[in-house]
Amino acid sequence: MEFTNQRFTVSEVASLTETNLNTVQSWRRKGFFDLGASEGWHRFTLSELFSVAVFAEVTGGTGNQDVASSACSFAVQMLAEIIESNAAPYFVGASRKGSDPVMEIAYGSLNVGATLGKLISEGADAGAYIVVDYSAIFSRLLKRLHAGGYAMENPNSNV
Repeated sequence: MEFTNQRFTVSEVASLTETNLNTVQSWRRKGFFDLGASEGWHRFTLSELFSVAVFAEVTGGTGNQDVASSACSFAVQMLAEIIESNAAPYFVGASRKGSDPVMEIAYGSLNVGATLGKLISEGADAGAYIVVDYSAIFSRLLKRLHAGGYAMENPNSNV
């Protein structure tokens, strides 16, 4: 089966993202990631699996579902860039209760600092910032897929 055409059940998604099954189902019901208009039984695409992985890692690291949802909103686009062009995208964002969130995508670790500096100098109304390394999340997901016996190969040997 082609790398990007693999489909996963919700229990497989929970296992591959190291998340409790009930938690994934709750996140799905709350609409934290786009799964189309389907109701009930759903087999997740690789892009949807990656979105859940991003949401799980950011929520686990920050405890903030709003920030996780923001990072997740770019996940499908970032996965395509990782697969197609071996990009190294990072989500750089900040948010504070009562203010508008600020979000940017930086490419390459050297640009993360410049992006943070830009957000700070522009006066983003936040005291904390977050950086999400999409490539690292994808790499960990690929390792879990391989360990689980899924026929998945990394299309880019450098990811």
